Amino acid sequence: MDTTGETQSCRYTDETTKNKYVAKLLHPIKSNGFQGLRMDDIAKAMDLSKATLYKYFPSRDEIIERLTDLYIKYVVCDEAKLMEGSPEAYIKGFQSTFSQTLIIANYGTEPFFQDLREIYPQLLASIEVSISDRNGRLRAFYERGMAEGYMNDLNAMLIILQDELMFQKLLDPHYLMRHNLTLRGAIWDYYQIKKQQLFKPDVLAQINDEAMSEKVDSLVRKITYGVS
Repeated sequence: MDTTGETQSCRYTDETTKNKYVAKLLHPIKSNGFQGLRMDDIAKAMDLSKATLYKYFPSRDEIIERLTDLYIKYVVCDEAKLMEGSPEAYIKGFQSTFSQTLIIANYGTEPFFQDLREIYPQLLASIEVSISDRNGRLRAFYERGMAEGYMNDLNAMLIILQDELMFQKLLDPHYLMRHNLTLRGAIWDYYQIKKQQLFKPDVLAQINDEAMSEKVDSLVRKITYGVS
């Protein structure tokens, strides 16, 4: 029995494969949005022929909808459950959320959001709800850390806003150039400032930054060259 046709059909409907191709658009659209992207441009970014592209994605609308879903699931919400109750849990949670907030800022740019605002406002609304929900989880995480005595008593919402505004600056190549900063150095220095600001001295002394240093290297590659 010849199952070649069935195998090819399954390949073109495989969710993991489709997501892998759509994820390749995250990097190019962060600078210029997607309005100017033709199907030829999308095929090139995905490293597919135009004919093969249409086998995976019958329409441009489907691509943008899937791209938005990916942004929500794998960028905004791609964090393990934030634990509590010990210095190690709060340190791990801080490092995880620091990294994820940076990735959210990297891919959630104004050109991308502006195009959604103009053409797919319902998709932008979904992103905004997801980010708001995440910020609510972060606020609760910080406030628990403060109540349990591991973090300094600060305004949790201002901590979240500080990250959003700071990462917008640090991800701007022109800003870095004007202030003689490198992307890697600026992210690492801000991480150091943030942990000093957030944790009480006895918890701060327990933080091992070896793994975080490697994580920052990985983040810089992802920001510079796109998802792997």
